[in-house]
Amino acid sequence: MDQEKLLLLTRPFNDIKSRPGRNGQAIQYIEGHAIVQRLNEALGGDWSFRVLEHDVREGEVIVLGELRLGELVKQAFGGSEVTRTREGKVVSLADDLKAAATDALKKAATLLGVGMHVCAAEEPPQRAPTRPKLVEQPPETDAPPNNRLTRKQAEFIGKLAKSNGMGRPELDELAKQRYGKSAGFLTVKEASEFIQALSTAA
Repeated sequence: MDQEKLLLLTRPFNDIKSRPGRNGQAIQYIEGHAIVQRLNEALGGDWSFRVLEHDVREGEVIVLGELRLGELVKQAFGGSEVTRTREGKVVSLADDLKAAATDALKKAATLLGVGMHVCAAEEPPQRAPTRPKLVEQPPETDAPPNNRLTRKQAEFIGKLAKSNGMGRPELDELAKQRYGKSAGFLTVKEASEFIQALSTAA
């Protein structure tokens, strides 16, 4: 990649958004359409993005995306919470997968330096994986990306929430108060702590 394109890709963004994070701190982020606009500006549309694999879990969807610029290829995982109604029905998996794909595109773009000045406020960018397989595994060997909670933990949290008379919105709100994220995005360690807290409350 020539120096001019690299300078355009890595130029700081002015339109930076923020959302609530842990301990009341604001997390800065760049919207997906701004990333697409920057790629088009720097590369003249000479780039492509595709979802290689996807996985739908109880509380989230995960995709593996690939950003290609000629012979240069970057891959990254992206995720999104499964949106449900108050009754627990899935609203639109297509929209959730679209959000996860946008997240993967943003993370792959950071590997080219796009938005690096704010990426520290987001999840660390993923290293390009060597064609991982997103397959359903038994709970005891479940090893999700980004050290996220296992399927067994997610199911157990759901059962504890139900026994406490909590719906999905209340469960996610409690998780956000404790960890700054929805229950489906907890790490293995955070999920263990959350399970302990829910068990005590039961």
